[in-house]
Amino acid sequence: MSVSAAGFLALRDGFLQSRESPNTRAAYARDLASLAVALDIDDSREVGPAFGMEDDPEAARAATQLSELPTEFWTTWRDGLPGRTSSRRRRVAGVRAFCRWWSRLFALENPVVELRPPAGDRDQEAVGREIVALPQSEARAMCEAARSMPGALGARTWALVEVLYGCGLRASELVGLDLSACHLDDERDPYVVVHGKGSRQRAVAIPRGALQALLAYLSTGRPELRARDRTPRSDQSRHRDADAVFLNARGRRLTRGSVWRVVRHVAGAAGLADDERRVFPHALRHSCGTHLIQSGIDIRYVQAHLGHASPVTTEVYTHVTAAHLKDDFDRAHPRSRRAG
Repeated sequence: MSVSAAGFLALRDGFLQSRESPNTRAAYARDLASLAVALDIDDSREVGPAFGMEDDPEAARAATQLSELPTEFWTTWRDGLPGRTSSRRRRVAGVRAFCRWWSRLFALENPVVELRPPAGDRDQEAVGREIVALPQSEARAMCEAARSMPGALGARTWALVEVLYGCGLRASELVGLDLSACHLDDERDPYVVVHGKGSRQRAVAIPRGALQALLAYLSTGRPELRARDRTPRSDQSRHRDADAVFLNARGRRLTRGSVWRVVRHVAGAAGLADDERRVFPHALRHSCGTHLIQSGIDIRYVQAHLGHASPVTTEVYTHVTAAHLKDDFDRAHPRSRRAG
C-alpha cells in the first residue's frame, strides 16, 4: 500500500514545526528521512510552514494510509535500519513520536504503539563507547595545550576547552551560551544557565580551571574579537552576536562546526590526534562525566550537571569507569593472567 508523498511531506512539516528547538527538528528530520526511504518518498524538499494541518486533505489521506500499514511493514523497516543499535533506537523513537503526533491530530489508530526498539546489549554498547572518554592525563594535556595558544583566539580556545570539559557542555549548548547567562560574580558559586536538549534549562557549576580561563577570555580576548564585527546586518537580533560568549575570528557567534575544528586543532597540539581515533567535543563531555564518577561524585549530581533527563543515561559513565578499573586491575594484580 502506497502513501501519498505530498501528504507525508505535509505531515512531516507539521510535526517538525511543532518542535521548538532547531536541533530537535534537525534530529527528527533525520529520523523521518529513514521512513521516507522505506515509503519510496523523496523528502529532499525543504521543510516549509505548516498551518491548518487538520484541514489539509492530503495530510489526512497520508495519515490514514500510514495508520493502515500492516505491522510487518514497520517491523521490516525497523529491522532493516543501518548503523549502531543506539542510532537505530533513535530512529525508531523519532518515528514513534511522529506517528503519535498525527494519530492524535486526526483521531486515528497509532500503528507503531507496539513497535519495540531494536534489540541490543546495552551494557556492551556502553562499554564500547569507552574510547570517547579521555584519560584524565589527556584531558589535562588538552587544557594545557589550549592555554598556551596566543592572542585573542588563543584565549577563546582555552576557555572553550575548559568549559566543554569542566562543565560537560554539548557543542550546541556552548555555542548558544550568552553573556546574560553567565553568573560569575560570586567566586564561591559561579555558574552558567544552559539551554539543553528539549528546551530544558539547567544551572551548571563552573569549576576553578574553567572559571579562570573564562574570566581571562571575557576580560581580554572577547572584547578584541567582538570589535572585529563591524558589518551591520538586518538579522543581527536573530543571531544575537552581541550577547554571545564564544566568538569566531570575525566577531560572530561561533558555530558547532567551528567548535569541532577548534577541538580537533587542540587535540593535535596536545599530541592526541592520530589515524586510529578522533577527539571531538562530545569526548570532553563524556570525559567530564566519567572523571566525576571516578572521583566518587554521586551519580544524581552528575545527572544534573550534564542535564540528562534520565539517570539511565548517566549510568553509561559507571560502565566506562568499571571498564577502566578492570583494565587497571588486570595490569596490576599479581594473580592476573593477562599476557604482557
